[in-house]
Amino acid sequence: MTGRISLGITRAIDRWLTPLAPTRLAALRVLICGSGTVLVVARTSYWLDLAELPDARWHPVGLFAAWDGAPSWSSIAGLAAVALVSGIAATAGWRYRWSGPVFAAALLVLTTFGNSWSQIFHTENLVVLHVAILAFSPAADAWSIDDHRQDRPTVPARPAHGWPIRLMGAVTAVTYLAAGLAKLRIGGLDWLSGDALANHVAFDNLTKILLGGAHSPVGGWLAARAWVFAPLAWASFLVELGAPVAVAFRRTRVWWVAAAWLFHVGVLALMAIFFPYQLLGVAFAPYFAIDEWAVEVRRRWSNAERTPAAATGPRAVR
Repeated sequence: MTGRISLGITRAIDRWLTPLAPTRLAALRVLICGSGTVLVVARTSYWLDLAELPDARWHPVGLFAAWDGAPSWSSIAGLAAVALVSGIAATAGWRYRWSGPVFAAALLVLTTFGNSWSQIFHTENLVVLHVAILAFSPAADAWSIDDHRQDRPTVPARPAHGWPIRLMGAVTAVTYLAAGLAKLRIGGLDWLSGDALANHVAFDNLTKILLGGAHSPVGGWLAARAWVFAPLAWASFLVELGAPVAVAFRRTRVWWVAAAWLFHVGVLALMAIFFPYQLLGVAFAPYFAIDEWAVEVRRRWSNAERTPAAATGPRAVR
């Protein structure tokens, strides 16, 4: 029995450290750091508005837990500028040894600041974690300004290009598992009856209506049809708690990603809560060879551009 466990652990470690091409990690750097940079652009005005609120509204979490007062408007503005510049640099792979960690740190501080004013945005957690993992990996070994500037030969596949990708995939699965365990901790198996989900959807939409926020007419309509929520509760339960098992096997991974994506479509439809990182597919990119997709798209685009020229060539000669 001990021998089988040791063999299983050895195989798991070997699989975790299997080398991957640097282009795959580079493609994730462009996609994920680019998404993080867009997040900074989209949220900066909101963060600056928060910085003008009175300290009585300040309820620090995470990095700010020990702070008595909120950071000043100027410090948040300066940090947002640092995040924007470093995010662009990290996406392009310029001086990535510095721009990657600086961007990861700035993004973590800014999102934590945003969550310290009585409302926690779970939609931002995963992108922050993925950027942090990329920050301490050789993600600029290909498709980067650093790669071209150093004029170095093509970097071969290494374990250092593989484990960050697998770690990002594991973190994605764990976030869903944590959400599922939270449901069990708070509601127990009664969650599967659908009553808790129905009450949550109804409360969320009613609160938004009363406060003048964007709400879901679909959620309000379904709230009167309680029988719908038991199947939805079961589906969410299976997607969240089954995430680690599903992503561990290549054959089930694609099906789980499709189910998780549909889960977020359902959240958007029922409660008007938009998870851009998940709905745009970026959260699930570590599970796929997106560099190969990018190369294939580029090849087809190049062929499409060359074909008209080849067709018009003989007519030009005549």
